[in-house]
Amino acid sequence: MSFKRIARDWNANMRMVVDVPYDFVKKQIAKQSNRRSYVSSLIKQHDGDVDEETEAAIKQTAAVMYAGGADTTVSSIRGFVLAMLLFPEVQRKAQQEIDSVVGSDRLPQFDDRDNLPYVDALIKETLRWIPVTAMGVVHTADEDIHYKDFVIPKGASFLPATWWFLHDPAIYSDPSSFEPDRYLEPRNEPHPNFASFGFGRRVCPGRFLADESLFISISRLLSTFDIKKAVDGRGNEIEPQISITPGMISHIRDFPYDIKPRSEKYADMIRQVEVEHPWEQADAKFLGEDLSMQSAKV
Repeated sequence: MSFKRIARDWNANMRMVVDVPYDFVKKQIAKQSNRRSYVSSLIKQHDGDVDEETEAAIKQTAAVMYAGGADTTVSSIRGFVLAMLLFPEVQRKAQQEIDSVVGSDRLPQFDDRDNLPYVDALIKETLRWIPVTAMGVVHTADEDIHYKDFVIPKGASFLPATWWFLHDPAIYSDPSSFEPDRYLEPRNEPHPNFASFGFGRRVCPGRFLADESLFISISRLLSTFDIKKAVDGRGNEIEPQISITPGMISHIRDFPYDIKPRSEKYADMIRQVEVEHPWEQADAKFLGEDLSMQSAKV
C-alpha cells in the first residue's frame, strides 16, 4: 500500500474519531435520550445552537481527551501488573503499607495517598519503568538553540528520547529494576514526571488526572488482589517476558498471569462495588452503527 493511500486512510479514521461521536450525541439530544457527558453538556450550554468554531472546539477536545486517556492508562496498568510478577517483593511491601494505613474494611481513597508514601513511589516507578511513550511527540524549534557545541536551527523537528531520560544510569541506579524505594529517603532519585508527561507547551494536559487515576486503580488492585505468575500444566511458574509493541504508545505484549482476591473478605468487598456501581448497557452498539455508516461513505 502506498504512503498516500495510508495517509488518506488515517485521515479518514481521524475524521470519524472526531465527527461520529459528536454527531451521535446530537442525535441522542434530539431524541431526548442522551446521557450526561462532556459533549452533551457543552451542546446544551448553547441551547443546541453551536456555531462552527465552537463545534470544532467541542469535537476536537472531546476526541483528544478520549484518545489521550484510554490507551495510555491501559499501557501503564499492564506495566504495573508485569512489574508485580517480576518483582513480587514490591507487591508485598505495598500491600503491607495499605493494610497498616487503610485496613481491611474499606478500599483506598484519594485522600489516603499522603499516608501511603511507598504506594505513591510505586506509581512513580510505574511511569518510569516502561514509559507510555518511548519517544514522546515531535517538537519544533521556534528559534536557533545553542546547546554546548551544537546548534539546533530554527524550524528543526526533534523527538525527545523519553525512554533514555527515564533509564539513564547517571540519574537512576539500576534503571531496569522496578524499585519504588529509589524515590524515598535516602536515595531521593528524580520524579519521572520531568519526562513521562512530555515537555513545554506540549506537556500532557491530562497529567494530573492520569496520575490520580493510576493511584486509585493501582492502590485498589493491591488492596484486594494478589497478582502472581501463572503456572503451566506441570505446576511450574511461567516466567513472563518483557516485549513491547512498536508505535507511539508503548504496549506490553500479552503475558500470562494469575490474579485472585486476597481473601473471601476482599472478594465480598469487590462484589459490593458491583452492587453500588452496577454495570449498565452503554451506547457502543448504536455508536458502532453510526461508525459503519460513516465508513461506507469514505
